[in-house]
Amino acid sequence: MIRLFNKGRIQTDDRYQEDLKPVTTTISLERYPTMKKQIQMINLTEVDLEYLVQIREQVKPMFSTMTDAFYKAMDAEPDLLRIISEHSSIERLKVSLQKHMESLFEGRIDASYLEQRKTIAKIHVRIGLEPKWYLAAFEMLHDGFFTFIEQLDMPINRKFNTLRAFMKVLNLEQQLVLDAYEEFNEVNRQQVEKEKAIVKDQVLNASRELAAISEQTSASTEELSAKSQLLEETTIQNLSFITETESTSLHGKELMNTQSKQFEQIVTYMADLMSRMDALYTSSDQIGEVVTLITTIADQTNLLSLNAAIEAARAGQHGKGFAVVATEVRNLSVETKQAIGKVSGIIEETNTNINDMSKFVRLMEQLIQKSAQNNEQVTHSYDEIVQAVSGMKEQAAQSRTSIKNTVKILQEINQAIETIAHSSDGLMQLAEDF
Repeated sequence: MIRLFNKGRIQTDDRYQEDLKPVTTTISLERYPTMKKQIQMINLTEVDLEYLVQIREQVKPMFSTMTDAFYKAMDAEPDLLRIISEHSSIERLKVSLQKHMESLFEGRIDASYLEQRKTIAKIHVRIGLEPKWYLAAFEMLHDGFFTFIEQLDMPINRKFNTLRAFMKVLNLEQQLVLDAYEEFNEVNRQQVEKEKAIVKDQVLNASRELAAISEQTSASTEELSAKSQLLEETTIQNLSFITETESTSLHGKELMNTQSKQFEQIVTYMADLMSRMDALYTSSDQIGEVVTLITTIADQTNLLSLNAAIEAARAGQHGKGFAVVATEVRNLSVETKQAIGKVSGIIEETNTNINDMSKFVRLMEQLIQKSAQNNEQVTHSYDEIVQAVSGMKEQAAQSRTSIKNTVKILQEINQAIETIAHSSDGLMQLAEDF
């Protein structure tokens, strides 16, 4: 850089003495009077754009080198790399930067040129790129271009004019970036002022509401204090009732325990009765077997008496006495069979009664067991009642203590409310002065 200003290399040749090719350049900003004034202030002219257009082809190969150097320098800045990774990629940004740099040497500044820069600047603002990094990027481009111009073989005056033109264009780029940041900051300032006004209104409203609430709360706490004293008296009465209920519940629990034991004994008796009924039913079956055996013997006896009568008839006069005995035996077997028939009927009736009795006993056993279960549930309910009443008794005692503490706290709240009322007055005054 210093070598550009060595006295021995200064030349006085005019641009019109240089061998420059004719090019077309334009600055068309009729729709942007403010920007037009800014360009006039930095003395950026179409002649300056011609210098840049003249070296466009020469500088184009340097864009890739300058871009690589720029993004290589970012390796030391993790914040920049994070912003890039969140919104784009290094390769995409390299392409965009090269196109952007090429557009600086096209010799045209118009509405499209400005809008494109504004869009890029707004994107940088939106993604959170700080101005210092943006300005550092310009400085790197500026330094790289100076190095490039320094190495060119051209008249020194033309080098100065080209560098001056490039600096003016970069200055315009920086103005556009700063305008974008200023617009963003202005929006933020307006938003802050708006939020301050909202907060002020909210503070005033809250102060007024706080004052009103303090008055209402003070009246409410006084009323609540009176009700708390009444509640304490009611709690004492409830405690006496709960104590009586606890005694009654304990007596009922004892009665239910006694009844439960009686049900257990009845169930035991019923089980024993069922066992005896089963034994009776077994005995009846055994009697039936004996009756069947006797019936068989009677039938055989009758058959034997019939055979004896036949044999007596064959014996004639000698068998008359034996025939009488055979007749008596047959009569006895008939009577025995008739008696056995009556016994069988009685046994069948007895079995029927035993079956009916067994069903009734089983039904009674089920009912007693169900009653015992219900009684157990009632006993369990009494246990819960006793526990609940005991808990209520303890809670009532605690409530009485809590009520006393509440009355004390309400008195402290009243004092705090008076302090809040004074504070709300000071807060309203502070909000008015804000």
